[in-house]
Amino acid sequence: MNYNDQKAKFFARTMHTPDDDARAALRAALRELSRLLIPLHRALIDVAKEDYAFAFGPAPQPTQLVRLLNEDPFFEWLKPMTGLIVDIDELVRRDFEAADAAEIADRVEGLVGATPDPRFAARYVPALQRSVEVAIAHAAVRNAVARLRH
Repeated sequence: MNYNDQKAKFFARTMHTPDDDARAALRAALRELSRLLIPLHRALIDVAKEDYAFAFGPAPQPTQLVRLLNEDPFFEWLKPMTGLIVDIDELVRRDFEAADAAEIADRVEGLVGATPDPRFAARYVPALQRSVEVAIAHAAVRNAVARLRH
């Protein structure tokens, strides 16, 4: 396989052109942010699962939990974070502009920043106050957002 074929195969797999230094740094910061949002999301699911068990009985089994996360209004508040993780992972696989990364940072701030969306905050803030795992993951995400903005 010659160099041009290898290059074409690489671009087909990654779906983006080579990054300059600035975009490479943004791409790395976005990947780090996604990597840190996952444990926060997992910790929030655990807290929501505990709340669900308190309100409705025994904690759901893993297969039932997946269905509840997708369909039950009790877990609806988690969907903005789920969508955010998916959007970041899709963004880093293609060409993007600095404004796209800034929009992601704004969305994260809208969930876990100083003035979060009230609908999300109504469930997030109590989880943050009572779960050490959520608090630790929250701090890591906030630091990653700060690095993304610089």
